[in-house]
Amino acid sequence: MSRRSPDSYREIISVSLPIIAAMAGRTIMMFCDRLFLAQHSQLELQAALPAGILSFTLMSIFYGTVSYSGTFVAQFYGAEDREGCSRSLAQGLFLTMFSAPVLAAMAVPGSILLEMAGHAPEVLELEKVYFRIMMFSAAGPIFTAAASSFWNGRGRTVHTMMAVMAGAALNIVLDYLMIFGRLGFPEMGIEGAALATAVSSFVPGTILTVAAYTGSTAAEYRTREHFRFSGALTARILRFGFPAGLQIFMDVASFTVFVFVAGRLGTVDFTANNLVFSVNNLAFNPLMGFGLATTVIAGRCIGMGRSDMAVRATRRTLFLALLYFVPLAVTFVLFPGFYTRMFFSPDSACTLEELASTAGRLLAIVAAWGIFDTVSLIYSGALRGAGDTRFVVMVSGFLSWFFWIPGVLFLYAVHNAGIVALWLFTSVYVAIFGLVFLLRFRTGIWKHIDLLGRNGTEAVH
Repeated sequence: MSRRSPDSYREIISVSLPIIAAMAGRTIMMFCDRLFLAQHSQLELQAALPAGILSFTLMSIFYGTVSYSGTFVAQFYGAEDREGCSRSLAQGLFLTMFSAPVLAAMAVPGSILLEMAGHAPEVLELEKVYFRIMMFSAAGPIFTAAASSFWNGRGRTVHTMMAVMAGAALNIVLDYLMIFGRLGFPEMGIEGAALATAVSSFVPGTILTVAAYTGSTAAEYRTREHFRFSGALTARILRFGFPAGLQIFMDVASFTVFVFVAGRLGTVDFTANNLVFSVNNLAFNPLMGFGLATTVIAGRCIGMGRSDMAVRATRRTLFLALLYFVPLAVTFVLFPGFYTRMFFSPDSACTLEELASTAGRLLAIVAAWGIFDTVSLIYSGALRGAGDTRFVVMVSGFLSWFFWIPGVLFLYAVHNAGIVALWLFTSVYVAIFGLVFLLRFRTGIWKHIDLLGRNGTEAVH
């Protein structure tokens, strides 16, 4: 156990920074993916975003469910139960094995969904190539989620950071070699990008699993002795983790619908949308790291029986997250041309001037909605750390599918709205999200949830 209080700024930073660095590694990986593809073909850049989002949409239930084993590790660790930590890791790995064939089989229905999107034939063919490779290798990110749960849940986030960055570094190198055809590799374009991501996605999970089952960690936590399936613990992980996975699925699925609607807009709007979403990853992925850190720290505090510490830790993590985002948001407003030129391809169907005007307005919107997104990520992370996953999934489902998507479709189909209007409406949606999770956290209902089932009572949701 750490000697520092979990709600101290030093402890929050020590847990958060490696997670953020790991998220930054993923951000850099995706950034380079799209940067390389933009230099190779604008069509490939356009195809990679919807295909990549759809692949993550279909794997997101498994990803969220397996990732939630980290919350169990955090609470077991807070309660000083090493056996519980090891058993939670094992169940996450077993769930990964069960998910692999299911995810691969989803390549067929997913390809049909791509055909229904109505994108141009030349873009559709590229989307299918990228998507199928992603689905056949989808167990890689799930594997990483399971293995990293053991390390993140105990606050040993540096291990996850190093493993993820190793995978990201390999992906960047393979991207360059396989997209452009260097050092004897054939020039494969978007297929090379997908293969590079597929191979490198298994690297972090492998590193973390080997580290967990060897050396001093294996001796201290008896991980090898506890590597066996537990129906009771798996059932409990599914009980709380499946709503978390379902929430991610509904969020990402609604986002996928938004991207597909944007694909039906004009060339300038569609290209600007893809460009600014790529830039937005610079802000969003590290903020997700803060949200994950909040889940870990809140879970540890609750495992210690200190909900008051969880409250302080959540507020302090929010402050640190805003301290990161606000300066970055200022650059979106002041220097939109820098970001636009970075992703502009010479073979684009629109001019740089046309793209810069629309992209500049979208970047200004990102600067505004990011504040609300930060609040949403931090407080929903705290609620997940407490086990309040049913509320989170109900809110996500209702706001996504009964407010945001109907509103987007109405604006697009009835008012023929452009991408700027759709993003402004999305900002309202994000603001409501943040407000609801903030108010839920303030009620304190989450303090009465028995995630580990130690009180012999049903959890309160």
